[in-house]
Amino acid sequence: MLKKIKIVRPINLGIVALTMFIVLFKFKNEVAVDYWYNALLLIIPAVLTAAAGYVINDIFDVLTDSINKPERLTVGTLISKKQAWVLYLVLTVISLLVSLVFKVPNHNRFMYFNINVSITLLLGLYAIKFKELPLIGNLFVAMCTAAVIVSCMLLAKPTDIGILNLFGYILFAFFTSLIREIVKDLQDMEGDKAAGYNTYPILAGEKGAKLFLFVLLTILIVLCGIYAVLAWRIGMRVNGALMGIITLSLFYFINHVANAKTKAGYLQSSTFMKYIMVIGVINLLFS
Repeated sequence: MLKKIKIVRPINLGIVALTMFIVLFKFKNEVAVDYWYNALLLIIPAVLTAAAGYVINDIFDVLTDSINKPERLTVGTLISKKQAWVLYLVLTVISLLVSLVFKVPNHNRFMYFNINVSITLLLGLYAIKFKELPLIGNLFVAMCTAAVIVSCMLLAKPTDIGILNLFGYILFAFFTSLIREIVKDLQDMEGDKAAGYNTYPILAGEKGAKLFLFVLLTILIVLCGIYAVLAWRIGMRVNGALMGIITLSLFYFINHVANAKTKAGYLQSSTFMKYIMVIGVINLLFS
C-alpha cells in the first residue's frame, strides 16, 4: 500500500505532524485562546505543503526515479503527469487557504500565510533546480526540516530553558536531515548522472561524499554527547539516556555508511537515520 501512495510519503508526513504536535504540546502557550484549534491550523498547512512538495518533486524526478527506484515509480505509471499536477495544485490551494485562517497571537494575521507561500515557492524551485546542485539542495531540505520546528514558535511559548532545548533540537533536525539527504544522493547517483544532475556525491565522488558525511557526523556526535551528559547531570535522566542511545546509534551509522557500496546499503542507512530522527522527536517530550 505504501508503494502505491509513495508520491505523498505518508511516513515522512507523519513525522512532520508528530514533530509539530510534540513541540506544541511541550511548549503550550497557556494564555492563547483556542490553542489546539490554532495548533491544527498550524500543523495541517505544514503537512499539506510538504505533501505538495513531494508531489512536484516526483513530477520532475520521473527520469531519475525510473532508474533509481523503478519499482516505486508513481508518476507516469499509477497516475499521469496531469493528474499529479492536479493533486499538487489541490494540496497547495487547501494548504494556503487553511494557513490564511490561522491567526498568530499579537502578530499580523497574514504572517503564516506569507510564510507558507514563500515555502511553497521555494519547494517548487527545489524541485526544478536546487536538488540537482551540489549541497544547495541538501542544505535547502535540511533548513526546511528545521523550519518546521521554528514555525511552531508562532503559537508555542517556551521558557528560556525551553528555548535552549528547542534550539538544540533545531540543530539536531538540521544535521540529521542534511546527513540523510547526502546518503540519499549516494543511493541515487546512477539516476542523477543520467539526468545530468551535479549532486555532491557526483561532484566529489563516493569517497569524498563519505568523508564529508563523517565530518558532519562527528559534529553531531559531539553535540549529542554533550547534551546527553548535561541532561543526565541536571537530573533529566530519561532525556539524557535517550540522547545517549542516539549518540551510540550514530557510531553504528558511521560504520554502516562506511561499508555501504550498493543502493540497498545506502537505503538501509537512510532508513536507519530516519529512526534516529524519530527518537529525537520523542526525546523532546522529556526535555
